[in-house]
Amino acid sequence: MNWTHLGEAVFLGLSVGLMLWFLKKHDGHSRLKLWVVTTGIFLGSYIALKMLGIPPEGMGIRVLLAIAILIAAKTILQILTLLLWEHLAKKHMEIPIPRLVVDVINFIIMATVAVVLLNVLFNVKLTAFLVTSTVLSAVIGLSLQDILGNVFAGLSLQLERPYDMEDWVEVDGIQGAIEEMNWRVLTIRTRNNDMMTIPNATVSKTVVTNFSKPTKLHLTHISVGVAYAHPPERVKKVLMGAVSDTNGISTKPSPAIFLTDFGESSIEYDVRFWIKDFSRQPHIEDAVRSRIWYCLQRAGMSIPFPIRDIYLHTVAADHEERLRAELREDINRELKTVDLFKPLTDGDIATLADFSSILGYTRGETMVRQGDDGDSLYIIRSGSVEITLKTGKNEPVVLASLGPGNCFGEMSLLTGEPRSATVTALEETQVVVVDKNGLQALFESNPALVEPLSSMLERRREEQAASRTKTSKRKRRIEEKSGDKHKDDILARMKSFFKLN
Repeated sequence: MNWTHLGEAVFLGLSVGLMLWFLKKHDGHSRLKLWVVTTGIFLGSYIALKMLGIPPEGMGIRVLLAIAILIAAKTILQILTLLLWEHLAKKHMEIPIPRLVVDVINFIIMATVAVVLLNVLFNVKLTAFLVTSTVLSAVIGLSLQDILGNVFAGLSLQLERPYDMEDWVEVDGIQGAIEEMNWRVLTIRTRNNDMMTIPNATVSKTVVTNFSKPTKLHLTHISVGVAYAHPPERVKKVLMGAVSDTNGISTKPSPAIFLTDFGESSIEYDVRFWIKDFSRQPHIEDAVRSRIWYCLQRAGMSIPFPIRDIYLHTVAADHEERLRAELREDINRELKTVDLFKPLTDGDIATLADFSSILGYTRGETMVRQGDDGDSLYIIRSGSVEITLKTGKNEPVVLASLGPGNCFGEMSLLTGEPRSATVTALEETQVVVVDKNGLQALFESNPALVEPLSSMLERRREEQAASRTKTSKRKRRIEEKSGDKHKDDILARMKSFFKLN
């Protein structure tokens, strides 16, 4: 028995067993285990043939040896990739090594091993091989220059890493999130949920905008034109209020408003704000524009636009007066539906309507905020609102949802008490707003009205207290806590608020 061959067989068996034991500790590497077993089979077959006395100079055994060595080299490279690239560099040293770099290094090593085997086992002269390979490389290079250009561009991009998976980028006018980076192309998923593939050579030659780096914060601009009649400082205040309360906008850095141009028909303002989720940019911009429109409408500010068509029509002299009369009539009808104002005569309601207005709010907009000063009552004409109360560090509790015909804010209107809860529009909502000036005018002409109105307010509070029995225990406790801060003498508070003797 040839002890050398036996030693080789024992060494091979121990090596294969050790590798399989090592891979058993790392789940998910069944393919690598198969390579180890295949290496053992081919090398074992070669050793077995040598032990049987088959001369190593035969072509068959040389081919077997070459295949065994190539498979062994491939197996060793895969194990080194697992240990060095994935385990050591990526997990422990936190150095992201692009897969393309690893593949190129492995290809060079395997090609070198193949050339050495050709020279040692099959006596292929390297000079002839190099001449042949040079001619072949020239032919292949000319035929595949575009593909090779994409491959090397992809290698360069992965080394530089200007973007990562799921980053939002814009390449060659195409905007989307990165889905895949490979040897040849970059794949992007657009907002339309379409997959766009861009050759790496094109990516390397064009400007790439990464909206996810250096941080997720992205500055967004919206241009708004407002009529010249409105002072810029007032306009900026209204625009800032519209932007600051919109979901999805970062408070740090804070939004900013800049006057950018004096246009032909309007003053142009640049509304700037920061967002963290670039994928929601269209939705956030839509919310901001919608709120800007509603806020400008409530502030009595117009957004002019150039008109080229000229329409000539006759307007009656009392046209504006008729419109105002129709608006007052609408407000009158809404005021008569409020229980609080039942003690008032038609004349009193008409006086109150002269000091009232109709305002609109968009979905998600805060109408009143808990703790803010207030002296007005809101009557819901259309839409719906949600009333929430925040106590301490807990999340706000939803107290109720109100629809058309309901009202809120009566305590602030009659006593000047700060808002006891936050009211948010659940959808596009239109309200009639009654403020302190209307009641002040009524009390100045008829101070006796303060007593029936205080009685109606007290009755409404009692009805609300009775309705608490239908709410959850937590809501009832919060509402009772909120109601305890009201003084019992509402009449005295009303007289003090309106300065009545």
